[in-house]
Amino acid sequence: MKTLFLTSIAGDVLDDIVKKLPKNPKEYNLAFIITASEVYTGNLWWIEKDRNKLVQLGFNITEFSITDLTKPEIEEKLKNIDIIFVAGGNQLYLLDQAIKTGFDKILSQKYQDINLIYIGSSAGSMILGKNIDISCTKEEISSVPDLKSDGIAFVDFTIIPHWGNPKYKEEHFKLFEKFYETNTKLVLLRDNQYLLIQDEDYKIIQV
Repeated sequence: MKTLFLTSIAGDVLDDIVKKLPKNPKEYNLAFIITASEVYTGNLWWIEKDRNKLVQLGFNITEFSITDLTKPEIEEKLKNIDIIFVAGGNQLYLLDQAIKTGFDKILSQKYQDINLIYIGSSAGSMILGKNIDISCTKEEISSVPDLKSDGIAFVDFTIIPHWGNPKYKEEHFKLFEKFYETNTKLVLLRDNQYLLIQDEDYKIIQV
């Protein structure tokens, strides 16, 4: 059974996610992909939060960015990996790098594997949805003008993370017009929620 855990902030819900895994975290080799954070400087608190929680839980972590890697190089890094964890940051930059490096194709190939386990945190969740530009401000879209609007589209909806978090209230207000105009399904995720997707079934879990 392929399993996707799509979160707003994985560090807030990983204690519950590990209960859904068939094995102890210490038995998993996990790729921690930090590409989406590369456009930011200063305190990357969300990366630290996710990384610290993964370490605390006992996962065997291999941390890297896909930027500037070739498709064969990424495949080599993922050869002995059991869980792919894609961390948060800028969703458009992450999607752009996924397309340029072939990481999107690798994920699509692995999606055919019934044993795939994927954990997304914020941007890492968003790139698996559709019409990713619905979740982006005009300023964000103008930074990557040639990027297609669809994400990798493993799911047929657009994920809006951090719903209800006051820190993102102003940003969400800027997106309301898009929310009302689109026919795409929207899933609004609070920071204490995650989407559990197993094969074709999915549900929102609140912790």
